[in-house]
Amino acid sequence: MLLTGCLVLSGFSSCQKSNDDEPKTKTALLTSSLWKISSIGVDLDKNNTVDLPYPLENCEKDNTLEFKSDGTGITYEGATKCDPDDPDTENFTWSFKNNETILSIAIPGSFFSGETTLITLNSSTMEAYLDFTDPDTQTEVRIVFKLIH
Repeated sequence: MLLTGCLVLSGFSSCQKSNDDEPKTKTALLTSSLWKISSIGVDLDKNNTVDLPYPLENCEKDNTLEFKSDGTGITYEGATKCDPDDPDTENFTWSFKNNETILSIAIPGSFFSGETTLITLNSSTMEAYLDFTDPDTQTEVRIVFKLIH
C-alpha cells in the first residue's frame, strides 16, 4: 500500500506536462487578449525601424483591437474619442498568409488594412509593417507599428 501511494505521488509530479513549455501558435498569440497601439511611424530606409514617429494623440492611445480565432475581430474606440461621431466598436476580418508571416487585415477606413508583414509576434508584443503607395505623391511608404497587451 505504501509503495502504491509513493508511485501514485511520484507519477503526478513527474508525468504532468506544463502547457507553459509548449510553444503557442501564432493564432493563439494573436487572439490571447486585446492589443493596443504602442508606437507607429514611417520607416524611410525600410529596415523595420521607425525613422519618423507618428505622435499618437490621447484619444488614439486607448483604442484596442481584439482578434478572434474565427478570423474576425473588433476595434474598440476607448473612453476618449477623437471624433464623437466615431462608432464605439467596428468589426473587421483577418487571416494569416504565406506560412503565417503575413497578417492580412480588413478594417474599413483604417490604415491598418492590408497585408502587414510580421516582424515580431510573441505573448506581449506584435510588430509589423505595411507598405503602401501614397495616393498624393505616388511614393511607396512603409509604416511600422507596434502593438502591446
